[in-house]
Amino acid sequence: MHLLKNFLFLLVSLFLLTPGGFSGAEVDQSSINQDINALFGRNMLYRQGETAPQTIYKSGTPIALSAKMYPEYLTPENRFILRRPVDSNDTDFYGTGVIVLTYDTPGGHIRIHYTEDNRQGDAVSGYDGNPATIPRFVIDTGVAFENSYSHILGLGYADLPGDGTRGGDNRLDVYLLHLPGSYGYTSFEQTPSDAYIVFDSTFTDKPANLDPAGRQAGDIKVTAAHELFHAFHFQLSTDITKNGWWMEASSTWMEDEIYPEVKDYLNYVGSRYDDANDNGKWDTGETYYTILGTKAGTTGRADKWFDRPGSPLDTYNGSYEYGSIIWVKYLSETRGIDIIKNIWNRTGNGSAAISAISAQLISLNSSLNVELKSFRQKVLLREFADREYYPPAKQEASFSTLPQTITGSLSHLAARYYDFKPDTAAKPLTFKFTNMNSGTLTALLLLKKNDGSFDRLDILPDSAAAVKSVGDFGSGGTYRRATLIIMNNDPASENQPISIEVTNEEQVPAPPANSGGGGGGGCFIATAAYGSPLAPEVDTLRRFRDAYLLTNPAGRAFVSIYYRLSPNAAAFISRHEGLRTATRLSLYPVVYGIQHPYAVLSVIFIFGTPAFVTIIKRRKRRS
Repeated sequence: MHLLKNFLFLLVSLFLLTPGGFSGAEVDQSSINQDINALFGRNMLYRQGETAPQTIYKSGTPIALSAKMYPEYLTPENRFILRRPVDSNDTDFYGTGVIVLTYDTPGGHIRIHYTEDNRQGDAVSGYDGNPATIPRFVIDTGVAFENSYSHILGLGYADLPGDGTRGGDNRLDVYLLHLPGSYGYTSFEQTPSDAYIVFDSTFTDKPANLDPAGRQAGDIKVTAAHELFHAFHFQLSTDITKNGWWMEASSTWMEDEIYPEVKDYLNYVGSRYDDANDNGKWDTGETYYTILGTKAGTTGRADKWFDRPGSPLDTYNGSYEYGSIIWVKYLSETRGIDIIKNIWNRTGNGSAAISAISAQLISLNSSLNVELKSFRQKVLLREFADREYYPPAKQEASFSTLPQTITGSLSHLAARYYDFKPDTAAKPLTFKFTNMNSGTLTALLLLKKNDGSFDRLDILPDSAAAVKSVGDFGSGGTYRRATLIIMNNDPASENQPISIEVTNEEQVPAPPANSGGGGGGGCFIATAAYGSPLAPEVDTLRRFRDAYLLTNPAGRAFVSIYYRLSPNAAAFISRHEGLRTATRLSLYPVVYGIQHPYAVLSVIFIFGTPAFVTIIKRRKRRS
């Protein structure tokens, strides 16, 4: 192999390439009691005649878990949330004298508790006052829970341990009562093994969804799947401080996994809109739409997940984490559905969610940094199954003239998108990164071609000044649009400064004498031959240069000489199609040899061995 690498070293030396509202984890006495009041409505319980609160939490589970973590913060009137809705002499949930009925699902996993007495406003939707008949709402709820239970078990999750005789038997208990401020919540009494679920009994005043069977039917389905998954992952972790955002993001993903027709999660990713001025963000006056596709208006559009790439991915504030289903979708669609279960299993060993994600990706021969770069690219291009429902990822700025200066900072696990639109002339597009931390920050440049396809250039800003240049940028050139994505993929690094100058001037810095890596830009021989610094062949040669030429004194000396002598030759080659073709043909065996070294060794062995044997025999005869 070393002989082959030395052979390729000599060939490459001839044609070297171009250089290359909810308080979340922040809990205090005031916030936790306000959250409980919002969950159950004004004056603790939502009774007939009262106005529903404006805040509607998709899941009240974080509120219930916060109450378990900080019971000393609860007012005496709010301590009822620590208990199941049906306790002896408990007047806080259904109320004194209210008959609570039960329904055991045929699947055998769920016991549903409900009432048809509406004196306290908790009667189940569709009740008729006759205990002998089971309301359709109760039956549909049982079906949704059993379907979800079977699906989760089918994905390989360990079965729930059962709660003994709590709630009457060993089944998982679901209590239906009116929750004006939420779809439902999951909690437990002493340990997560006695988990139970509180479920809205009517689903009035909830956001729209796309279930063909109707909004209420969709609410039942997704809430059953979402809260049931909470009960399952409770057996691994109930630590909302470390895992709260992941609990909600993955439970939202589970509801869409089981019931993809509902798409309730679209309420948290952002409303589609008409980007009339093509600046990559919504502006007042531009029409936006409901998830049903109807016009919602031209003012008052709320910022959701796609509008906030600058927010940390693990943001936990009662809203953003539900939109982070997009990250969970990315992981499951690119790495297989088992990755979500494996990440949860790692949290069961005490790992925080982001550490568990990182460790799982490493076990798959990847990394958090690698996957986040691909993820941000997919978000920009909306390369997801439901892409037609998503708004564009918000552009921090959109530029149609150069030069420009970009400054700012990035929080952990956050990104910013910058869009560039050229004028009619084809010019270079050059980025100068100044004093940006390459150990924390990384960047992608996505270049859109005239045929709609994209080239991608990975950039690692140096701690000192670095310049990256791409030629032929313009409506009459190879690339007609560019998006620069700056990322801070470090889970623990905050407020990393950004300083970038963007011009039309092509700049080609000489590489450091002892450089161990490539970078930069410019029209050198390989780029001239293949027409783009992003061509796969150029990337192959760049990697060879970095791995073999720049790691020894002879190679570095040659690279230094090459940088001084080759630009003029490359410029001449680029102006003559015949020379470009000839150069590509000359480089072909080099590129092929780097990509397929064992194939080259095989050829040398097959054809070289007979010649070697013949030479030996001739020498023996002469002797």
